[in-house]
Amino acid sequence: MSKTFPTRRRYRQAALEAREALLPFVSRRPGRPQADYWQMPAAHPDYAADCAYGRECGAHLVQWLKDNPGYRAQSLLARISRDIDFRKPEQRGFRVGFFNYLEAMLTLAARKVDVFEHVDELHRQQQAQIKRKNMENRSVRKIEKK
Repeated sequence: MSKTFPTRRRYRQAALEAREALLPFVSRRPGRPQADYWQMPAAHPDYAADCAYGRECGAHLVQWLKDNPGYRAQSLLARISRDIDFRKPEQRGFRVGFFNYLEAMLTLAARKVDVFEHVDELHRQQQAQIKRKNMENRSVRKIEKK
């Protein structure tokens, strides 16, 4: 495995958009208004090296999320998945390493919580947010009618 890994770092910076751009697999491309969330180097002839590089990128994402806890539920993983071209077999090692690392971290995290109790709490939080927004909207309408 001779592929060079991205430099390991912390991701506490000023703006969240700037922090995302620091991830080693995120880049800006000319002519595209938003960042490209899956830019990998050329595939290595050694599949294991590509898997290792993908794992490193997965670790960068996990460290990024750890350093930015307020960014939870902002669809970063969805943007990454959107930009992965699953039709490129030569990129398979990067994908396998990346997602397998995320699965390993999810497994470790899940051991520390009651998963269904946690998701129930998220459901309650969402319902409270909806209720609050509805109450605020009613208050605004009452003020506008006066």
